[in-house]
Amino acid sequence: MATMPEWQAVDLRTIERVPLGVLRSGTLRRHGVTRWQAGTPRDRFSTNDVSVIDLHPHLLEIRWHAYAAHVLHHEYIHAAGHRPHDAAFRRWESAWPFPGGEDASSFASFLHEQRVRWWWTCTACDRRHGRQRRGNGRYACRRCGAVLVDVPGGGEVA
Repeated sequence: MATMPEWQAVDLRTIERVPLGVLRSGTLRRHGVTRWQAGTPRDRFSTNDVSVIDLHPHLLEIRWHAYAAHVLHHEYIHAAGHRPHDAAFRRWESAWPFPGGEDASSFASFLHEQRVRWWWTCTACDRRHGRQRRGNGRYACRRCGAVLVDVPGGGEVA
């Protein structure tokens, strides 16, 4: 980041001092979050007001390291004092040399599949739908109309 023009006005030593943590493993929607100290005024944010940056624990796995770097860059922009996801934020974020757009949807799908308890599976066209409850033969495939069969998914029990 030190070589990126967008970061030239930021004291990176203060960013480096922000503690890193992990989100709960059952978190599905958030891949990372910047947590501000309680009582921080909404109109004034600085790196000194950040209590921790949390990343999803699965981002620590080797297969997700490139996407984790992108998420961390995103959270560091917040920690530098830029809270809203406005056009200026998106320009700053897009300066990251390895965009994580495709990985974001792959990671979200991966997290969803970790929680699937039942796959409603079409025996005719092999389409699968991840669900938390059994279908008990009450649902049909949208593609071909065949009855969907319940196959255990082995996901976490909520």
